[in-house]
Amino acid sequence: MKNHVRKMGKRKNYWKRALAAVMGMAVFVGGMVFGGETARAKEAPFVDISTDMISLSPQAHEVKMNVAARNMPEGTELVFQVANEGICSVRWVEKDVKKYTQLCCQRGEMTGDTVITVFAAGYPESARQISVVNKEAADSYEYEGNGSTVIRGLYMPPVPYEVHVVSEDADGYFALTYSNTAGDRKVLVDRAGAYEGSVTIGRGTEGTNFDVLATGRWKITMTPVLETATPVQSGTGSQVSGCFRGDNKTHSVYCANWADKGNFIVWLYDADDNSKKLLANGAGTYGRNKGNVYLNASHSYYISVESEGNWLVEFSK
Repeated sequence: MKNHVRKMGKRKNYWKRALAAVMGMAVFVGGMVFGGETARAKEAPFVDISTDMISLSPQAHEVKMNVAARNMPEGTELVFQVANEGICSVRWVEKDVKKYTQLCCQRGEMTGDTVITVFAAGYPESARQISVVNKEAADSYEYEGNGSTVIRGLYMPPVPYEVHVVSEDADGYFALTYSNTAGDRKVLVDRAGAYEGSVTIGRGTEGTNFDVLATGRWKITMTPVLETATPVQSGTGSQVSGCFRGDNKTHSVYCANWADKGNFIVWLYDADDNSKKLLANGAGTYGRNKGNVYLNASHSYYISVESEGNWLVEFSK
């Protein structure tokens, strides 16, 4: 019995030594050791861009995107080619705080489609392409569905947008939340029952997301705020006005609401610098003046109203 145990132990030690030898050979073959270093397969350069499709328009004539180059050998440059420079021109911008290089695309004199190719010089296999469309107007978006969903990764030009919402479920609930890759987050709608109204996104961005929480059918239509309007606005329910120009004057603004219930909130947006001013904040029936509202003649403005009834916003002359 003791001899049998000794033989088993010898066999066990033999197989341990054999396994160690095989593993050592695998390591030696897989990564030859020279001068204390392990030789590894050289990774080819590749280009990573933040989007592969952009839209240019009179309202969004310039768009910047992040470009990162990986595994770049020392001295290798990142370069680009434009298929049709009449549609858009391109230039590099200084690296941002996150060390990304930025590619700036500017609207050209022609409308149409072109392609920008970005690659590491000498490494054509690293090329990434960006489809560019030069439009006469900024993009609009329309979505509809039934129940909750998530809309992700929209590229919205940096112009003001009206977001018009229709929710059909009279006994249900509807909420719409906006967010983007810059970390901005805003609850646009949070209502029980059927609803129809408009809210605004002061400026579109890349990487735009919408979270829809709903119990029934809904429709969302997003359009640029482009219509020409006057400084006197009236309407019913939640609405977003068209744009009007400033006049280098200081105004008193009268805001009135004729509703028995619900919030009455009026914001004045500057479409040029994306700032906003609160003109009214109340509930139910309301009628007050807001003084010292200056309108710059070189800027365009629009208003966003939250109401459940008839309302009026009037700038003094």
